[in-house]
Amino acid sequence: MPVDVPLIGARSAVWVVAELHLFFAAFILGAPIFIVVCEYLGVRTRDQRYERLARETMKVVTLAYSLTAIAGVAFLLLLAGPYQRFTGRLLAGFGPVFGAYAILILAENLLVYVYWYSWDALARRKGVHIAIGVALNLVGTVVMLLMNAVGSFMLTPPEQGAEATLWDLVNNATWSGLNLHRFIANITFGGFMVALFAAIMFLTARTEEDRAFYDWMGFTGNFIGVASLIALPLAGYVLAKELFVYDATIATFMMADKLSSFFVMQGVLVSLLFLGANYYMWESIQRIEGGTRFLPLVRRSFAAMFVGTVVWVTPQNFLPDLTSSPPAGIALAQIAIPERAAFLGLMMAKALAVTAIILFTFLTYMLYRRAIATGRIAWGRVAARAQYALIVVPTVAVFTMGLMGAIRELARQDWHVYRALRDTTPYWYTPTLGYTVLMTGVVTVLFFLFMTFIFTVGFKLGHERAGPAAPLPGRDRGGA
Repeated sequence: MPVDVPLIGARSAVWVVAELHLFFAAFILGAPIFIVVCEYLGVRTRDQRYERLARETMKVVTLAYSLTAIAGVAFLLLLAGPYQRFTGRLLAGFGPVFGAYAILILAENLLVYVYWYSWDALARRKGVHIAIGVALNLVGTVVMLLMNAVGSFMLTPPEQGAEATLWDLVNNATWSGLNLHRFIANITFGGFMVALFAAIMFLTARTEEDRAFYDWMGFTGNFIGVASLIALPLAGYVLAKELFVYDATIATFMMADKLSSFFVMQGVLVSLLFLGANYYMWESIQRIEGGTRFLPLVRRSFAAMFVGTVVWVTPQNFLPDLTSSPPAGIALAQIAIPERAAFLGLMMAKALAVTAIILFTFLTYMLYRRAIATGRIAWGRVAARAQYALIVVPTVAVFTMGLMGAIRELARQDWHVYRALRDTTPYWYTPTLGYTVLMTGVVTVLFFLFMTFIFTVGFKLGHERAGPAAPLPGRDRGGA
């Protein structure tokens, strides 16, 4: 009889540790891509701000690797106890994959420390140092691809069953879509987390030079986050299409049945990401000479995106699933969208709403670039509320990542491996949206507590030991 976890139960324990590991893994994959690109731009443009941004962010990433490994080991230990049969099934099918994973994790950690501790030693050989960073990102990406194979297999195992080869298990129906979606999401996550660090440093900076630098750093992180966020819904549609082709009942269960309310919550959260990122741009455009003339246009963009958000989160009705009936004494018409507005609950309307939000975000960015091209930026002269937006957006991004991960896992319903290995534990059922939000919220709080520790050690203490920063231009025409 498999062991259970006291007080909170096996599923809750595995949920917390696995999701915490996923958050750290997303950060240590997305942030190094951002870091290496910034180091390259520093060499290419001779702008020392890119070099400083890359180096300060890498301090945090180096510390985060240790916590990622600890969370990963804890996850494996918990999984092997209460879910022995399931763990044995995965090891039997993916033995070589897990072996390669262990070797690559070791290589990735070695590259992390070589990349970080050789920064000064290779200061005159930047090409070699950047090449080490590229190798680090390549290894990290392969690690992600291997684990995505295991995760996607659980939801869409190949039809060959016991006759399937290792490649059939890896290259299952949703592996490519999940790879694309997670890769883009990790870049978005890395950019927004860099913006978060910059916002905190800006709000606590003591000199004008530091405020100017961290204002620019927040702008750069938000730019990367928004640029990849625009592509993220499209990658989500690719993954959804693969699910429909594999088994339409999975997609129906997710979007029209028990998980439909989860997608309403997802629409709210993703809309908040877009609105928050746009709000930051609308606030910071005012520190550009002549930028205020664009404000009437961006306000109209906000109104259009708000309307798109309302359409996105409008359900067809307020029943919890396809089989539920209205409560006694209540007619279906009372809990359904009025007939004249019923089209708002259809997928076509929601697809158009998402497209509109993406297009207006792109429009806001183009207005921002136009303002930069025609005026000079007073770095550091931005309202504090713009920095608060850079704190809220990463928080929403982490929570959204956790909720969407839960949706994908819960889509298996009462199966460990969909239609191949049934979940016979006491936790086979689909939890409610309220319970899922609570669990995701707990993990989000834990993640930010750990990141606060990492931030204090990597950013604040290291910054204080380093002393005041070298003067940086407070006004220029350049951006990210």
